Amino acid sequence: MNLQVALDTDGEFLLAVVRGTVSFDGIWRVLKEICDTALQKKLTRILVDTLAAEGVTTTLDRYKLGVKLVNYCDENKLWPVLAFIGQPPVVNGFGVLVARNRGLAIEQFPNWKQALEWMRPAKVRNSAEPVERDINKYLKTG
Repeated sequence: MNLQVALDTDGEFLLAVVRGTVSFDGIWRVLKEICDTALQKKLTRILVDTLAAEGVTTTLDRYKLGVKLVNYCDENKLWPVLAFIGQPPVVNGFGVLVARNRGLAIEQFPNWKQALEWMRPAKVRNSAEPVERDINKYLKTG
C-alpha cells in the first residue's frame, strides 16, 4: 500500500496519521501535505503518528528528507514544532536529527504520551490535566 496520511485538527494541533509503506517520494509527498495543511490552517504544532507505517528508507534518503523539510519550511515561512511518533525501522531518528541540526523544533518519540508531554506548553504540562485524556482525544481521529 502506498504511503497515505489522514489529517485532522482540534484547532491547537495538526494531527497526521501516516499509513502504508515508506519510500522517499511517498514520505516527501506526505511531509509536504502536512506542511501545506499547517500553513493553510495556521497551525504550528504538529503531531505525526507513523506507528501504522512500515518499511525502511536509506540513511541518505533520511538525510535528504530532513534537509528538504527544513528548506521547505523556510521557503514557506513555517516554523513548526513537530513531534514524530514512531519506532524503528520506520523512524530511527536520523532524519529528525538532520532537521533539528538545521534549526527545526523537532523530536522523535516512541509513544503518544511522551510526544504530547513535549508538545504541550509548560504551563499546561504542569497542570493536573492528565495526558491520557489528550491521547484518547487524538486516537479517536485515527
